[in-house]
Amino acid sequence: MAQHAILRFEKHKGNPARPLEAHHERQKEQYASNPDIDTSRSKYNFHIVKPEGRYYHFIQSRIEQAGCRTRRDSTRFVDTLITASPEFFKKKSPKEIQEFFQRAADFLIGRVGKENIVSAVV
Repeated sequence: MAQHAILRFEKHKGNPARPLEAHHERQKEQYASNPDIDTSRSKYNFHIVKPEGRYYHFIQSRIEQAGCRTRRDSTRFVDTLITASPEFFKKKSPKEIQEFFQRAADFLIGRVGKENIVSAVV
């Protein structure tokens, strides 16, 4: 079966940073939006880039540091998902999986700069 890299970029306006932070950092007990999330496996999650605080404050700080003026309809940040088809991971060891995500994060860091990444969590 074919194996595919999957990249999703989603622009966000307004203030969806708090719900996204709760989702990415697994701060909720249930996820109605994605019933496939098994919270018992959250203990295996790891950070490649650990957030230095709340997502919202980081985003606001970067906007201010850049000297940007934002309107209500301005894109404030881009949520990025990097993964692969399930077949890709089936015969991979935990170390190989970690290396895959580290290389993917390094690619993104090279493109946008680590200073612009709030969090990278697997």
